[in-house]
Amino acid sequence: MPSPMSPRWMPLPSGIGAMLRSARLDAGLSRQALATTVLASPGCLRAVEAEQRPPSSTLADRITHALQLDPWRAALLQAVAVDEAQLRSRRGTRHVHRRGVPVPLAVRARIRTERAAGRSWNTIAADLNADGVPTMVRGAWWSTSVRNVLVHSPVPATGFSSHLSESSK
Repeated sequence: MPSPMSPRWMPLPSGIGAMLRSARLDAGLSRQALATTVLASPGCLRAVEAEQRPPSSTLADRITHALQLDPWRAALLQAVAVDEAQLRSRRGTRHVHRRGVPVPLAVRARIRTERAAGRSWNTIAADLNADGVPTMVRGAWWSTSVRNVLVHSPVPATGFSSHLSESSK
Protein backbone atom coordinates (compact mmCIF):
# COMPACT_ATOMS: atom_id res chain seq x y z
CA MET A 1 0.00 0.00 0.00
CA PRO A 2 1.44 3.43 -0.91
CA SER A 3 2.24 5.88 1.85
CA PRO A 4 -0.30 8.69 2.37
CA MET A 5 2.24 11.23 1.14
CA SER A 6 2.81 9.63 -2.30
CA PRO A 7 0.08 9.63 -4.95
CA ARG A 8 -0.65 6.42 -6.85
CA TRP A 9 0.35 8.09 -10.13
CA MET A 10 1.38 11.50 -11.35
CA PRO A 11 -1.09 13.67 -13.27
CA LEU A 12 -0.97 13.08 -16.99
CA PRO A 13 1.37 15.31 -19.00
CA SER A 14 -0.49 18.04 -20.80
CA GLY A 15 -1.20 17.13 -24.40
CA ILE A 16 -1.47 13.34 -24.10
CA GLY A 17 -5.26 13.47 -24.32
CA ALA A 18 -5.18 15.81 -27.31
CA MET A 19 -2.67 13.51 -29.03
CA LEU A 20 -4.97 10.52 -28.52
CA ARG A 21 -8.03 12.43 -29.69
CA SER A 22 -6.28 13.62 -32.86
CA ALA A 23 -5.01 10.07 -33.56
CA ARG A 24 -8.56 8.76 -33.12
CA LEU A 25 -9.99 11.38 -35.45
CA ASP A 26 -7.18 10.79 -38.00
CA ALA A 27 -8.14 7.12 -37.99
CA GLY A 28 -11.74 8.17 -38.71
CA LEU A 29 -13.14 6.61 -35.55
CA SER A 30 -15.74 7.97 -33.19
CA ARG A 31 -15.21 7.54 -29.47
CA GLN A 32 -17.93 4.88 -29.46
CA ALA A 33 -16.30 2.96 -32.33
CA LEU A 34 -12.89 3.04 -30.66
CA ALA A 35 -14.43 1.98 -27.35
CA THR A 36 -16.02 -1.03 -29.03
CA THR A 37 -12.73 -1.93 -30.72
CA VAL A 38 -10.58 -1.69 -27.57
CA LEU A 39 -13.21 -3.23 -25.26
CA ALA A 40 -13.59 -0.13 -23.09
CA SER A 41 -16.43 2.22 -22.32
CA PRO A 42 -16.79 5.54 -24.14
CA GLY A 43 -16.66 7.24 -20.73
CA CYS A 44 -13.31 5.64 -19.99
CA LEU A 45 -11.91 6.91 -23.29
CA ARG A 46 -13.39 10.35 -22.65
CA ALA A 47 -11.62 10.48 -19.27
CA VAL A 48 -8.31 9.45 -20.86
CA GLU A 49 -8.70 12.05 -23.62
CA ALA A 50 -9.63 14.70 -21.03
CA GLU A 51 -6.49 13.74 -19.06
CA GLN A 52 -8.60 12.90 -16.01
CA ARG A 53 -7.58 9.25 -15.91
CA PRO A 54 -4.44 7.48 -17.08
CA PRO A 55 -4.94 4.46 -19.32
CA SER A 56 -4.17 1.02 -17.98
CA SER A 57 -1.28 -0.75 -19.65
CA THR A 58 -3.76 -3.15 -21.28
CA LEU A 59 -5.89 -0.31 -22.61
CA ALA A 60 -2.77 1.50 -23.88
CA ASP A 61 -1.75 -1.62 -25.83
CA ARG A 62 -5.23 -1.96 -27.33
CA ILE A 63 -5.36 1.72 -28.31
CA THR A 64 -1.88 1.50 -29.86
CA HIS A 65 -2.95 -1.42 -32.06
CA ALA A 66 -6.42 -0.06 -32.89
CA LEU A 67 -5.13 3.37 -33.93
CA GLN A 68 -1.87 2.01 -35.40
CA LEU A 69 0.13 4.62 -33.52
CA ASP A 70 3.63 5.43 -34.68
CA PRO A 71 6.46 4.32 -32.32
CA TRP A 72 6.79 7.79 -30.75
CA ARG A 73 3.10 8.11 -29.86
CA ALA A 74 3.00 4.48 -28.72
CA ALA A 75 5.96 5.11 -26.40
CA LEU A 76 4.28 8.23 -24.97
CA LEU A 77 1.09 6.32 -24.32
CA GLN A 78 2.94 3.45 -22.64
CA ALA A 79 4.93 5.94 -20.52
CA VAL A 80 1.75 7.32 -18.92
CA ALA A 81 -0.03 3.96 -18.62
CA VAL A 82 -0.39 2.50 -15.14
CA ASP A 83 -1.07 -0.95 -13.73
CA GLU A 84 -4.74 -2.01 -13.53
CA ALA A 85 -4.62 -2.28 -9.73
CA GLN A 86 -3.64 1.39 -9.41
CA LEU A 87 -6.85 2.45 -11.12
CA ARG A 88 -9.08 0.64 -8.66
CA SER A 89 -10.39 1.63 -5.27
CA ARG A 90 -13.16 0.16 -3.15
CA ARG A 91 -15.62 2.44 -4.95
CA GLY A 92 -14.42 1.79 -8.50
CA THR A 93 -12.17 3.70 -10.85
CA ARG A 94 -9.99 6.48 -9.49
CA HIS A 95 -9.70 9.77 -11.38
CA VAL A 96 -6.75 12.10 -11.35
CA HIS A 97 -8.59 15.43 -11.24
CA ARG A 98 -11.82 14.33 -9.62
CA ARG A 99 -12.25 17.44 -7.48
CA GLY A 100 -11.00 20.08 -9.92
CA VAL A 101 -8.52 22.79 -9.00
CA PRO A 102 -7.65 22.90 -5.27
CA VAL A 103 -8.89 25.97 -3.42
CA PRO A 104 -5.96 28.25 -2.47
CA LEU A 105 -4.79 28.23 1.12
CA ALA A 106 -5.82 31.89 1.55
CA VAL A 107 -9.45 31.04 0.71
CA ARG A 108 -9.36 28.01 3.00
CA ALA A 109 -8.00 30.21 5.81
CA ARG A 110 -10.71 32.81 5.15
CA ILE A 111 -13.45 30.17 5.37
CA ARG A 112 -11.93 28.71 8.54
CA THR A 113 -11.69 32.11 10.30
CA GLU A 114 -15.18 33.20 9.25
CA ARG A 115 -16.62 29.88 10.47
CA ALA A 116 -14.72 30.22 13.76
CA ALA A 117 -16.25 33.68 14.14
CA GLY A 118 -19.70 32.04 14.11
CA ARG A 119 -20.82 32.83 10.57
CA SER A 120 -23.13 30.35 8.84
CA TRP A 121 -22.14 28.33 5.77
CA ASN A 122 -24.75 30.26 3.71
CA THR A 123 -23.38 33.65 4.74
CA ILE A 124 -19.82 32.64 3.94
CA ALA A 125 -20.93 31.30 0.54
CA ALA A 126 -22.78 34.55 -0.25
CA ASP A 127 -19.71 36.62 0.65
CA LEU A 128 -17.40 34.46 -1.47
CA ASN A 129 -19.76 34.76 -4.44
CA ALA A 130 -20.01 38.54 -3.94
CA ASP A 131 -16.20 38.83 -3.91
CA GLY A 132 -15.86 36.68 -7.06
CA VAL A 133 -13.76 33.99 -5.41
CA PRO A 134 -13.55 30.95 -7.77
CA THR A 135 -14.60 27.51 -6.56
CA MET A 136 -12.78 24.22 -7.15
CA VAL A 137 -14.82 23.54 -10.29
CA ARG A 138 -15.31 27.19 -11.28
CA GLY A 139 -18.98 27.37 -10.30
CA ALA A 140 -20.92 29.24 -7.62
CA TRP A 141 -20.34 28.82 -3.90
CA TRP A 142 -23.07 27.02 -1.94
CA SER A 143 -23.22 26.22 1.75
CA THR A 144 -22.20 22.62 1.06
CA SER A 145 -19.29 23.60 -1.18
CA VAL A 146 -17.96 25.94 1.52
CA ARG A 147 -18.21 23.17 4.10
CA ASN A 148 -16.59 20.66 1.73
CA VAL A 149 -13.55 22.90 1.30
CA LEU A 150 -12.70 22.41 4.95
CA VAL A 151 -13.84 18.81 5.26
CA HIS A 152 -12.98 17.14 1.94
CA SER A 153 -10.92 19.43 -0.26
CA PRO A 154 -7.42 18.37 -1.28
CA VAL A 155 -4.59 20.31 0.31
CA PRO A 156 -2.79 22.06 -2.60
CA ALA A 157 0.71 20.95 -1.58
CA THR A 158 -0.13 17.25 -1.33
CA GLY A 159 -3.40 16.65 -3.16
CA PHE A 160 -4.69 14.64 -0.21
CA SER A 161 -7.84 15.33 1.76
CA SER A 162 -7.50 17.48 4.87
CA HIS A 163 -10.36 15.95 6.92
CA LEU A 164 -10.99 18.53 9.64
CA SER A 165 -13.61 17.03 11.91
CA GLU A 166 -14.19 20.19 13.96
CA SER A 167 -15.17 22.16 10.83
CA SER A 168 -18.20 19.98 10.18
CA LYS A 169 -19.89 21.08 13.40
